[in-house]
Amino acid sequence: MHTTTIRRAALAAMLVCSLDAGAEVFRVQVPAQYADNAPVVESVRDQCAVEDMVGNYVFRHVSRKYPDALQVSDPAELDKGRVLKLTILSVQGVGGGGWSGSKAILVRGDLMQDGQVVRTSVQRDHSRGGMLGGMRGTCAILEIVAESLGKQFTAWLGVMEGALPPGTAAAPAPRPETVPAVAETPVAGGNAQSAP
Repeated sequence: MHTTTIRRAALAAMLVCSLDAGAEVFRVQVPAQYADNAPVVESVRDQCAVEDMVGNYVFRHVSRKYPDALQVSDPAELDKGRVLKLTILSVQGVGGGGWSGSKAILVRGDLMQDGQVVRTSVQRDHSRGGMLGGMRGTCAILEIVAESLGKQFTAWLGVMEGALPPGTAAAPAPRPETVPAVAETPVAGGNAQSAP
C-alpha cells in the first residue's frame, strides 16, 4: 500500500511537470513599433525612445502575470504561440517638459495567437501634472505615461482571461474624454469586451 501511494505521488508529479513543460510561453513585442505616419514631434521621437519605453514597461508588467514571458522584436517572425504586438499610434507632446503642455501616448495592442490577431485593444494615457510636473522633462513625463500603459495592457489581458473580475483594473481607467472611440475590436467573430 505504501508503494502504491508513492507511485501515485510520482505519477501526479510527472503530470504536473508535463503540463508545465507544455505551457505556452507568452511573448511581448519589445520595442514597440510606430504606425506608419504616426504623429510625433521629430525631436521627441529621436530623444525619448518612446518605442523602447512602451515595450519595456508593457513587458515588465505582463511578465509579473506571466513569469516565463519573453521579448520578441518582430512578431511577424512567429507563427506559433501568443504574442502581444504593440503599435504606437501617436505621441502628443513637445520639448520643454511640463511647461509645454500635456503629454500623451496612444497605443494599439494586438493579441496574436499562432500568427493571427484574435483581439485588439487601444489604450491611451496622458500626463497629469502634479507637484513636480513642471520640473520634469518631456522624456521623463512620457516614461510615466508609458508605465501606466503597461499596467493598462496587463489589466486588459487579465480581464480577457478571467484572471480579474470584470471591471477590475490594475491602473485607474482613463478619463472619459481620453478613451478612444473604439476601445477594442473583436477579430474573427470574437466577442467584444470593454478595455479597463
